[in-house]
Amino acid sequence: MMKKLIVAFAVAGLALSPVFAKPLKVPLKAENGSRESGYALLYPHGSRTRVVVHLHGTPKGVVQPEHIHPGSCPNITPRPAYMLKSVRNGKAVTMIHVRLKNLLKRPFAINVHASHQDMQKSVACGDIRAQ
Repeated sequence: MMKKLIVAFAVAGLALSPVFAKPLKVPLKAENGSRESGYALLYPHGSRTRVVVHLHGTPKGVVQPEHIHPGSCPNITPRPAYMLKSVRNGKAVTMIHVRLKNLLKRPFAINVHASHQDMQKSVACGDIRAQ
């Protein structure tokens, strides 16, 4: 009986685990004629959030910095709130130290820049909003 109870609590714990939480999908729309678009999936992981970016139409061989900025597209605050790993070949995965629910408390946006040499040009942007 005790073993069954322990297994039941373990299974219940896994079901509530952030690994099984549904991600928030953020559409990333092309900006400045880039034709780069796609989406980001934000997965809650306790006090952290995993950000998985998928972009189509990215230039081959170009590393594109991306960040989470305060504000909404296209009027984001220039200084990023959270650094994300750069997009390479249309993909990037980053774990950031902020709860997903905190990203939903005020306007934030994911912004992808053209390159390290052209940080002023935004090629894709998406507002982080509850679905």
